[in-house]
Amino acid sequence: MDPQRHTRDRILTEAMRLFGEQGFKATSIAEIEAAAGLSPGSGSLYRHFKSKTELLREGVRHQLDSGAELLDYLGDTEAVAALPLRERLTKLVTAGFARLEAERDLNRLVVNDLGKFPELMDRVGAEEMRRVAIATGAWLAAQDPGSDRDRDWTAIALVLTSAAANYWQLRDVFGTHPTGVSEADFIAAVVELAYTLIVTPGAEQ
Repeated sequence: MDPQRHTRDRILTEAMRLFGEQGFKATSIAEIEAAAGLSPGSGSLYRHFKSKTELLREGVRHQLDSGAELLDYLGDTEAVAALPLRERLTKLVTAGFARLEAERDLNRLVVNDLGKFPELMDRVGAEEMRRVAIATGAWLAAQDPGSDRDRDWTAIALVLTSAAANYWQLRDVFGTHPTGVSEADFIAAVVELAYTLIVTPGAEQ
């Protein structure tokens, strides 16, 4: 890799980590330089980015463009498809938690800082949250033996993914979930809800 590109990518990675851990405003350019292996306070970061705000914009863009899709976390999709329904659902929810953790810095920024940058918040909403809900809804619909039923799987997916995101966020803030509910028990509960929706026939009209 080109050395300049390598340095730029390292700055992006460390900046997003620090923004996520400390907040955008509280993170100084010198701290980012030090974390990226540059001389702190030298201003060398400005050879790659014009400002801290530009760095944030590029960091969010890079995260959105390079992040793996949720279903990519399932691994061998053919092997997963051969599993019983509850096991398939467990794989999906577990994949969701893995993706939330992989995008930890961006998730923290969404909660704490991106409200001050409406264009970035809008982009995350359109390119991340909406896309995940639609993709998850399509996957759930494919598991439904009565797929011709009039059931809004995207809305159902939004309920389930929002619950998972809220659990992850509270655990991230407190270090452990304040209710004491373990990740395994939470996943089991979400799986049971999804399983029941899939196997229960819709109400007759």
